[in-house]
Amino acid sequence: MNTLKRRPVGTAPRYRQIAQILRAAIGNGTYKVGDLLPGEIELCALYDISRHTARDALRLLTDEGLVVRRRRAGTMVTAPPGPATFVQPLGGFEDLLQYAGEARLRIIYYGPAPADGLAQTLDLLPDDWRELRGYRGKGAQTVGLTRMLIRKDCAPTGSDIDGASSVAGAIEARFGVVASRVDQRISALTLSSLLAQLLGAPEGSAALHTQRQYRDATGRLYLATETVHPADRFAYVTSYTRERPDIDR
Repeated sequence: MNTLKRRPVGTAPRYRQIAQILRAAIGNGTYKVGDLLPGEIELCALYDISRHTARDALRLLTDEGLVVRRRRAGTMVTAPPGPATFVQPLGGFEDLLQYAGEARLRIIYYGPAPADGLAQTLDLLPDDWRELRGYRGKGAQTVGLTRMLIRKDCAPTGSDIDGASSVAGAIEARFGVVASRVDQRISALTLSSLLAQLLGAPEGSAALHTQRQYRDATGRLYLATETVHPADRFAYVTSYTRERPDIDR
């Protein structure tokens, strides 16, 4: 008898919902190392999804190192999910925004933007912005320390976003401002004494520094974020598909 949850819930893309169900089943021991997961056809029947969606869900688990796929053998579990690592695929605009939709925010400060804070770093007028500082986490695990600037004319209340999934989503829901473009910069750094203490990680250890700027349809900046993730708690996974060349060309 198949013990998998039959109805995915939430607003995440369908393939990510299926991947999360399978990931949870691996984590709780329903599927142990060496066991085979349901194949694409079985997943299609179980969840009423396309084969493409089933394949993407299994690909995500493969990218995370939880399973290995072998032709004619199936998809075999190779490792349980680690409790501390958040994996974000980057396949397009929706995937880019998905991290904010799954890593919950816990606010430690939300108020006027200090003159010597992120506004100064981005060369913005502090009076036009509110600054937010907090933690990003999944369950009880902290995966990153984040800092944001939110334009005052579209700044949600603290109760709207504390514990919420997406600040950009809260802005869209309350003010109708939609991200038409997101610029992202990813770099490496080593944790200072203060960052290490805040994140509970070794001083001088490797970390990932992610900066994003969200712009509306007019190109106007309305949200800027920067997040620091200890290296062992976060990973980006990018998949590229090569289009078939036009043989008639």
